[in-house]
Amino acid sequence: MMNNIEAKIKSNFHTHTFLCKHALGDAEDYVKRAIELGYHTIAITDHGPFPKFLQKLISSRRMSLEQYSEIYLDSIKMTKELHQHEILILSGIEIEFMDELLPLYPKFLNDLDFLILGQHYIKVNEQYKSIYAKLSDEELDIYANTIVKAIESGLFKIVAHPEIFMWSVNEWNDKCIEVSEKIIEAAVSHHVALELNANGIRNSLYQRKETYLSDGSINFPYPRLEFWELVKKYDDAIVVINDDAHAPNRLCDKYTKMLYEFADAIGLKYTDRIKGLND
Repeated sequence: MMNNIEAKIKSNFHTHTFLCKHALGDAEDYVKRAIELGYHTIAITDHGPFPKFLQKLISSRRMSLEQYSEIYLDSIKMTKELHQHEILILSGIEIEFMDELLPLYPKFLNDLDFLILGQHYIKVNEQYKSIYAKLSDEELDIYANTIVKAIESGLFKIVAHPEIFMWSVNEWNDKCIEVSEKIIEAAVSHHVALELNANGIRNSLYQRKETYLSDGSINFPYPRLEFWELVKKYDDAIVVINDDAHAPNRLCDKYTKMLYEFADAIGLKYTDRIKGLND
């Protein structure tokens, strides 16, 4: 029997395939699983490709431009055609906002239904630094300013794991509040969705990054309780809950259910409909 939490889980806008080289399954595998779960919407949004020069510079695991054009697009197209009467299937990629990618965004938007902003790197002194590294206050400002610029570009429908900057920040402080408010206010102003990300729970627990609060509850680098308490203050904030699934069996798994429970516990409003995609 479906419980109350499972009954709420009807969509996922953040899904990775084997092409990113750190996930399992293809578009068909995810769509079949989503249909089994009774989802009304599933988006295939693997990590977007980098040009070869940028890939050599950063060495990030993801599909190549050739794989994007020759495999990824066709697999989603065929899956859409096969299951068009069973579920809404959206095509997208999760991609960083970088100057080097500016020539590619029009192509991506022409090929796909939408883009998710997943900012895993920031440019510091003309070199890219991982967002998982220890960040100074100045680098936190760079992260926030990059996210805001990306939101203002109009290229993205969703900001994935917006508080991922907390991964190596030990304590929530005034700088964290400043950075968070800047991101939230930009997203609200431009009607861009902020993502609660279930993979943050998975990653935090796997790498023992969770912390235990005085009331016995658990906090994570992301989803970070303090960040989402700030989001609650903005009535017009758009919040979506995503699996960030890297395998088909991670759709609606125990971590996804934990995330819905987290959102409900703090009274956070969220939606499974995004204007222009499945509204």
